[in-house]
Amino acid sequence: MPRKLIRCLPMLAMCLALLGGPWLGAAQAGMNLRLQSHMPPEQAKRTVGKVIEMIAQMTGGEIKIALHPADSLVPTKQLLEAVGNGTLDMATVAEGYQYKLVPVSELAQGLPFAFRDNSEASYFMYQKGYLELLRKGYEKYNVYVIPYEPFNVGLMTNKPIMKAADLKGMKVRAYGTMQKWLSKLGVSTTYIPGGELYTALSTGVVDGAHWGDAFPMYELKLHEVLKNYMKPEPVVGSWNVLWVNLDTWKKLTPVQKAIFQGAALGAGSLVHTDTRVRCEFALNDMQKKWKVKVNQVPEAELAKMRQAAQEMWAQMAQNPDPLSKKAFELFYGYLDELGRPAK
Repeated sequence: MPRKLIRCLPMLAMCLALLGGPWLGAAQAGMNLRLQSHMPPEQAKRTVGKVIEMIAQMTGGEIKIALHPADSLVPTKQLLEAVGNGTLDMATVAEGYQYKLVPVSELAQGLPFAFRDNSEASYFMYQKGYLELLRKGYEKYNVYVIPYEPFNVGLMTNKPIMKAADLKGMKVRAYGTMQKWLSKLGVSTTYIPGGELYTALSTGVVDGAHWGDAFPMYELKLHEVLKNYMKPEPVVGSWNVLWVNLDTWKKLTPVQKAIFQGAALGAGSLVHTDTRVRCEFALNDMQKKWKVKVNQVPEAELAKMRQAAQEMWAQMAQNPDPLSKKAFELFYGYLDELGRPAK
């Protein structure tokens, strides 16, 4: 899809949703799809639920998507296979979850200390050619990907993190790029599913965790057991995405495809803003009612953390996967354009 059209889709989606005309409806009347999220019920409803509502409204109710929360139909670790083989029509994931199968997707998991805000991350995704590479990576798994919400990844711990050395020796629930970065700083990491995370923290199995940033962690009640929140968040520009079965995607008309893309971007923009504001509310409540301390890492210590991150980027860039190599070329070139060369 041309990038100029992509830039117009969020506004187009909102306008069409307000009009709600059934003249935009599906050629295949009564199209019913099943989508499983990686999130628990309330988070799924608050986020991807908005995308689903907009698609239904923009098609006059002709395309209906049933939302199922994490692990309700298939285990989360099987989502890629389930969407690819048609067991599920769609899924949402925090991108990069299957980076071992789709190496190029790891950049969309968010590189620590790469971007300063989510506008930079969105520009890289939609304007610099990264999305085209991401979609090529998923083709062999019969999946089409639509990024809909960039977000930050924070860190909550049972002790203050004010310098890089404070992390050394801790045991933290982490995965993907956060796991690689934390390991660089001497952290022992382990993966724990979201539904088991509160118990693992309250019983001392791990000393800290990441689950999005302040509000998503607030929704999981992590503030009840973890009393320290690190600022700034290490990752800006991790992505929630839609996976669509590629055969299903190809059956859609051009208008229907534009509706899916526009709804994802339009509703995703609203969800992104909603989450960012709720994060401020959550941090305020954590501090006032739960005695959580927000610890601002000094610049000198942030420099050490950034150095560890850049070493991690360099190692990731050595991945022999051709799409990953191209993605890192785009990434480093983008940083050069921003005036922050990392090589």
